[in-house]
Amino acid sequence: MTEDKVLDLIIVGGGASGMCAAISYQQTICSVSGEYGDVLILEKNDRVGKKVLATGNGRCNLSNHDMSLSHFHSHRGDFPSDVIGKITQNDVLGFLAGIGILTVSEGEKLFPMSKQASSVVDAFRFALSEYQIQVETTAVVEEIKSVEAVGNQRLYRILLQNGRVFFTKSVILACGGACAPALGTTGDGYRLLASLGHKVYAPKPSIVQITTDPAVTRLLNGLKVDCRLTLLCEGQSIATQDGEVLFTDYGLSGPAAFQVSGEVSRRVRKGILSVPMQISLCLFEKQAIQVLREALQQRIHAFAERPVEQLLLSVLPAKIGAAILKNALNRPLTVPISSLSEADIERVLTVLQDWRFKVTGTKSLEFAQTTIGGASCDEFNSKTMESLIQHNLYGCGEVLDVDGDCGGYNLQWAFSSGILAGQSAAHAIWGEQHAK
Repeated sequence: MTEDKVLDLIIVGGGASGMCAAISYQQTICSVSGEYGDVLILEKNDRVGKKVLATGNGRCNLSNHDMSLSHFHSHRGDFPSDVIGKITQNDVLGFLAGIGILTVSEGEKLFPMSKQASSVVDAFRFALSEYQIQVETTAVVEEIKSVEAVGNQRLYRILLQNGRVFFTKSVILACGGACAPALGTTGDGYRLLASLGHKVYAPKPSIVQITTDPAVTRLLNGLKVDCRLTLLCEGQSIATQDGEVLFTDYGLSGPAAFQVSGEVSRRVRKGILSVPMQISLCLFEKQAIQVLREALQQRIHAFAERPVEQLLLSVLPAKIGAAILKNALNRPLTVPISSLSEADIERVLTVLQDWRFKVTGTKSLEFAQTTIGGASCDEFNSKTMESLIQHNLYGCGEVLDVDGDCGGYNLQWAFSSGILAGQSAAHAIWGEQHAK
């Protein structure tokens, strides 16, 4: 393509939201004009959809049946609800089916029928071709400027890092957040929006590993437990999640830890946790605890001469059981079980229901699956995704100050916001052309 040609739309970022925006634009513009527009995606990676390939451990958790708005977070709480209320989950599923992506449920989560993220990216790539959407890869955007063209028309001048220049009537910024830099999301969109006058909240990691005092967790590195995880802030419960927890040499990982990690990250200031936080792991519910109480009391007599370290034999993996006993009992684990009192048994049962870990923070953005923060939603129209500062400039996906919980919510946001941005840009361009 020639660089001096004025395009209808340039989308910066070829991830989930950017590809949705491009396809949605072409669908909408064709429905009102009978023709496709001149649309270009500028993608900094060597292929589109690179981050999509990594979602859901390569299985691509597309959405979730539970669309409670509590699963979405922003400094402006009503913004994600307005957008998802306009482009609903059913709208998104219809859009995906229209480009060949069929879904299946796994509990509350929705996946592609293939259970392969690669098939999702393939469907998008075929759709981009069918809708005559041009794609430039390894295209790093250095600068975006609003310039005045012939006839007082405002255009956007986009300068690439390699010196190439493009002109366009409208721009959609869909270049992601600042997590997972290996996948290309390095915060470029924040820099570009700030240069155009937008306020940007500093990015923080979410859906990320939680760091704790490693004294216990490093001894259990690689072991997993199914439990109920409760995050405590100054002693008060602020988040609870059932699921798997993985012990690591720096703290806690796994789905349950990921789910509450955003609450930790929001309380980190300049790399330091601003309030005392703890994680409580409940390994057994009350009904199971009563059965255990009787079993452990019997072991005092049945296994009287065995060392205390065998008290939880077959109840938990040996290393985890030893860690629990060390936490609960102030004595060597080599003494005989017969030395334990009923009060000792109660202390062990208490730790099995409330095993505490001091939280120190989270791992960095490099390890996160999504980003907290981004461009302030106060400066965008939730009905159109258009900037309230720059005409014909739109934002969607993770570049905006919206993040979702683990479980398909971030892709749902990417799809809904991208589709809406594409539709809105098409109506705006067609309206301006029609008015001439």
